[in-house]
Amino acid sequence: MSQLFYGSICITDILEKAKQKHSAFTKGNNGKIYLNISVWMNDQEDKYGNIMSLLMSSKKEMKDAEGKTYIGNCKKSEFKEPAPIDDKDANEITEIADDLPF
Repeated sequence: MSQLFYGSICITDILEKAKQKHSAFTKGNNGKIYLNISVWMNDQEDKYGNIMSLLMSSKKEMKDAEGKTYIGNCKKSEFKEPAPIDDKDANEITEIADDLPF
């Protein structure tokens, strides 16, 4: 079963580590720079509801020297039923539609 997760990553930390030539960055045959990451799924949510962590994935020989660099977190995406509109909303829509030039 597929699952959707959403989160954020810290661009500031990523750019700082790129300037330091962190071993998680590699250059592909196409000339583009890639950031290798590891995604860790936790057994339980943290106090913010995050269930996954994103880390920069150091080369094996550099893991001790570079340490762990967490760059983001993710939460499980849950569909929330949109709230239905009420009479006031319907009236506002009608007023807006009446002002349209077509």
